[in-house]
Amino acid sequence: MGAIKALRALLGVLLCALLALSLWLTAQRQVLGREEAQLFGYTLKAVETSAMEPALPQGGLAAVAASPSYELGDPVLCGDGTLTRLVGAVDGDFIARGDGQGEEAEALLSPGDIRGKVEALVPGAAGVYGFLSSWWGPPAVLAAGALLLSLPALLGLGRDPDAPPKRGRHRGRHARRD
Repeated sequence: MGAIKALRALLGVLLCALLALSLWLTAQRQVLGREEAQLFGYTLKAVETSAMEPALPQGGLAAVAASPSYELGDPVLCGDGTLTRLVGAVDGDFIARGDGQGEEAEALLSPGDIRGKVEALVPGAAGVYGFLSSWWGPPAVLAAGALLLSLPALLGLGRDPDAPPKRGRHRGRHARRD
């Protein structure tokens, strides 16, 4: 019985954290209208195109952080919301293009046009990010959490089958008196 209670407590903590994350993401994207959400100093950006494959595959979720300086080879988030790589420099500006693009797709970026450097990538997480930050995310997490936490009780787990039924304070009208 103790293991089931511990598992329910751990699941409860994880679901509360997931619900808080979903509420935060939804508030930023749906209420405040931000295209990319901010979380712990990182900008979360879904990789929507295949321009940066194979380094940043489409459907991934990139964590972008502002940086005081940028170097050639850094994957960066531009001011227009595109992800690209710095491949060259000219007079203090950077030449940028996607990994899967040719020289015709190069663009000239000033350091002020760069919002941050990609620090981490979670492959395939863009769909989960999109769902958690939608209007349906928090209610779905709440409903799934309530169902998961009540599942052991619904299945009768954690009860001693040999224990007599609990007697409440109130008895029905036709209950026997001992």
